[in-house]
Order: sequence, then structure tokens, then C-alpha cells
Amino acid sequence: MPAPPSTARKGRDWLTFDRYDRWGLAGLLGLISVGAVAAYVVAPLARWASGSGLRVPFFSEVDVPALEGTGLRHGLGDYHVVIPDPTAGQRLLDLLPGLGWLALALACCWLVLRVMGDIGRGDPFQPGNVRRLRLLAALLVLGWPVVASLEAMTAFAILAELDLEGVGPRAAFTFPLLPMLVGVVVALLAEAFKAGSRLRDDVDGLV
Repeated sequence: MPAPPSTARKGRDWLTFDRYDRWGLAGLLGLISVGAVAAYVVAPLARWASGSGLRVPFFSEVDVPALEGTGLRHGLGDYHVVIPDPTAGQRLLDLLPGLGWLALALACCWLVLRVMGDIGRGDPFQPGNVRRLRLLAALLVLGWPVVASLEAMTAFAILAELDLEGVGPRAAFTFPLLPMLVGVVVALLAEAFKAGSRLRDDVDGLV
């Protein structure tokens, strides 16, 4: 006589993306959004309200008089120029890149949240998710370098108004390879979702 089927409750599959994982990811995306608002908007406005000096990144060769007699050569480096009493225009220029980073972070979080919601409802291959993943890939591959370039240009514009005693800032820009690589992976994932959407439509047409 065959043994009766086991009625023991199966343990949770930790590799399955269930509702607890969705809640955790939603909470993480919420923390990222709140942190972005605090870092890129609240903190600069608080420094503006308190009258704190403005720190501007500065990439150049700066001489150190104490080392001139040692024979050491000065190289290019990253510094910060502190403007003790910045103007309102300089404050706004400093705030502008932060708004770009904030918009980029919020848009990426929102797209991931929408895709995650459809996956949780058991409908990951709908055409809307293909568009969302493509847009997410575009934000990472194109939007990230654009905002980084904007940040470099605003810093250069602020420094151009200052008397740096003959020391001029150098143009410096590095491509964000990691975000761009992630964007390429997301673009490939969008194509996989597109194939899944087409397969789903074919199956629905046969039913």
C-alpha cells in the first residue's frame, strides 16, 4: 500500500522573489529616494540658510611652498575651494547638479518599483515593462554622464568667477563605466522581456 502524501508544510524557498522581498526592495527604494532628497536638496538649502561657506571641487596642480625645496614634483589633484560668502547665483549653480542627480535617482527608483509591481502580480512580460526597462537603461547609459557633465560645468562656472591667483582649474571628466555597464545589462534584459511578451501573446492567441 503506497504511503499517504506528506502533509508537512514546506519551508520557504529563500531564492523565490516573494512579497517579503518586494516589501524589502520597496523600502530600500524609499530610503534611497529620501536620502537623495536630503543630500541633494535639503542639505544645500540648510547650508544656504545657515550661511555656511560653499565648497567647490577643484582639479588642478597646486604648488605647496613647504615642498618646493625638497625636489618633489607637484602633480594634479582634487581639491576643494571654499567660498566663505557665496552669492545667490553661486548657490543656485551649486544646487543645479543636485537637482539633476535627484531627478535621475527618483526616476530610476520609480521605474524599478513599477517593474517589480508587475512581477509581483504575475505579469512581468507586459509591453509596459519593456518600455520601462528601456527607459531605465537610457537613464543609466545617457542620463548619468549628462548629469555628471552638468556637475563639472557648474563647478567650472563658479570657479571662473574667482581670483585663484594664477592657478586655473583643469577640465576633468571620467566616464561612469559601472552605471553605463549596468544600463547595457538592463537594455539586454528589456530585450528578453520583449521576447517573453511576444511569446505570451502567441500563447494567448492559440488558446
